Amino acid sequence: MTRHRPRAVLLLFLLLNLTACQTWQSIGPVSPGRFIELDQPERVRVTMQDGTQMELDRPVVDGDELVAAGGSVSLADVRLLEIGKISLVRSGLAGFGIFVGGIILIQFVECGVGGTWAC
Repeated sequence: MTRHRPRAVLLLFLLLNLTACQTWQSIGPVSPGRFIELDQPERVRVTMQDGTQMELDRPVVDGDELVAAGGSVSLADVRLLEIGKISLVRSGLAGFGIFVGGIILIQFVECGVGGTWAC
């Protein structure tokens, strides 16, 4: 197994990168227009006063509207603005689960279902 180890480590890091868990986090008490102008996020989720949600890519503030490629939203209609953040705890737990699952899978492949642990 030693000659395949670098490939396995690279595959593990690729899987951990792909399984990064993203959560939406509210921006807090800052006004949506001011936050967009200062932070310039890549993607935001907007919740309107009537409860509908929209995801906007690369939004900018133009007057009293939030404008993006998918459309525009009046800032007065925005009830909640959220940005996507990677959750380190969820990503770590997912990576650990994949790692343990991989070890168990390798054990079954190398030793068979009825074999002893570490053959």
